[in-house]
Amino acid sequence: MTHPSDVQGPVVRTSRTVLVVDVVEYVRLMELDEQGTAQRWQLFVDEVLKVLLPRHGGRLVKSTGDGLVAEFEAVPPAIQSAHDMLQSIARLNASQPPERAMWLRCAATVGDLYANDVDIQGRAVNLAARLATLASPGDIVVSAEVRDRLVPGLDAEPEDLGECYLKHVPQPVRAYRLGHWVDRPAANVDAQADPLRAGVAVLPFAARVVVAEYAALGHLMADEVVSGLSRAENLHVISSLSSSAAADRGLGVADLGRLLHAAYLVAGSYLVVGSVVRLHVELVESDTQTAVWSDDLSARLDDVLLGNDEIVPRVVAQVGAMISQQELARSSGRPLPNLQSYRLLMAGIGLIHRSSRQDFERAHDILEHLAQRHSRLPQPFAWLGKWHAMRVVQGLSDDPAQEAQRALDRAHRALDADAHSSLALTMMGLVHGFMLRDLDAAERDYAMALEANPNEALAWLYTGTLRGWQGRGEEAFAAATKALALSPLDPMKPYFDSLAAFSALTAGRLTEARSWAQASLRANRLHTATHRTLAIAQWLSGDVAAARSTIAEMMKVDPTFSCARYLERFPGGQTPMSRDYARILRDAGAAS
Repeated sequence: MTHPSDVQGPVVRTSRTVLVVDVVEYVRLMELDEQGTAQRWQLFVDEVLKVLLPRHGGRLVKSTGDGLVAEFEAVPPAIQSAHDMLQSIARLNASQPPERAMWLRCAATVGDLYANDVDIQGRAVNLAARLATLASPGDIVVSAEVRDRLVPGLDAEPEDLGECYLKHVPQPVRAYRLGHWVDRPAANVDAQADPLRAGVAVLPFAARVVVAEYAALGHLMADEVVSGLSRAENLHVISSLSSSAAADRGLGVADLGRLLHAAYLVAGSYLVVGSVVRLHVELVESDTQTAVWSDDLSARLDDVLLGNDEIVPRVVAQVGAMISQQELARSSGRPLPNLQSYRLLMAGIGLIHRSSRQDFERAHDILEHLAQRHSRLPQPFAWLGKWHAMRVVQGLSDDPAQEAQRALDRAHRALDADAHSSLALTMMGLVHGFMLRDLDAAERDYAMALEANPNEALAWLYTGTLRGWQGRGEEAFAAATKALALSPLDPMKPYFDSLAAFSALTAGRLTEARSWAQASLRANRLHTATHRTLAIAQWLSGDVAAARSTIAEMMKVDPTFSCARYLERFPGGQTPMSRDYARILRDAGAAS
């Protein structure tokens, strides 16, 4: 006799993205037109099964008369599938009167669940179902874990719904509503990119045979190539974080070039054979989609992991030779010496900018662990300096002076490890400027960082903020737009948008200031500095009612805020500009 579990397959624990789709007011639709509603639903499910899920690598777990559940290995294809489903149902509605239109609401989570061949169970499934209750017709609502795996401007535009209370869920859940990326703000970063510099993006090298132990190797080698190319004064080198974000979205060469503002793409694939890494690499002109150079390289695996191989210098040199008519120079970086540490570092950087205090504290644990493991490398110490600065920014420190000293110590440790590290110099400037208010020292640090690496996006971003504090608005705006152009798909995009908005404000660029601030707040409504920038820009634009509304929302997030404290903590000191800003905040409703 066959046991049911033999038919269904064994139950295994796995991590998946869960998509739940519900029909709004299904009972009412059935009462109006039972046969027509059932037929339209079946047509929709057929398209989901035969076209949409296969297109995005999803699996239908269950389908009922008023909804369905699907699972995916990754977040972006799940969200794209949800967008496609909304478009599909819209086409079916085109021939129907408004009262018979069938509307969907979608929700997605990511997490561990229990699965077999026919079903999935677990907290992630239950949470997705609860999140769907927050969605309006035509909406997609997702958890914070899903939002953190999406790239604003590429996958979707997340709108922060705040902490939401869900039925049978004991703790509030941070939720986000997604808008499609084509609805981006009006600010045009592409127009600010330097037209005299050739854009170059290095995509993560793809594994020809996927082996979990070496899954990050392609990212690691591509990251080193970025480090090597990024010192060229005449190259606009896209950050490895932005290139990685775009690489796995199934876009063609021309689309990738336009998205990353890159005239050239470096791409390839690798294979690990025993103790040897074999890499095939190409340089492609994005407009013509033509490979202008290619090569096959190999090195010992241990040398690649330690950054001692000859692959990266050869790729840098040969790419430079092919673009030499336009521009090039080469350099070398010092990545973390093994794959496990690389993954940990990326996780630590990401968690610094998460809204959850638990995630923020976990970032500290990861970075401290890496600092102990790799005491001769600058990256962990530099990011720890940033962590202490962010602790003050988020109001989590009871002793800002002591926090500043800790940040300074970490920045010094980073420079002790590598005196020419642009990242370490950038973080030193952040400590001097924001925490210690020594603007002259901060200016020197940022200048040294950009001398070491002209494409250090964070150094340009903080230079913009510094120029804003100094009242040098146009210089602030130019530096901020440079930072956005260098890292157009950065995972820290809301943070970049917030500081860029302040720089635009100091230049009197009120349209850009409002647009960037609003983009930042859609992703993170808890950042009070962004609320202040937006309110001031709204007030100066003559939109007094909007400014007062923004300040009212800010005071809900931070009831302890006062204009006196704002002036006291303004890194540029009490200047006519800072006093004007404080007056506007007070008139808009902030506490004196």
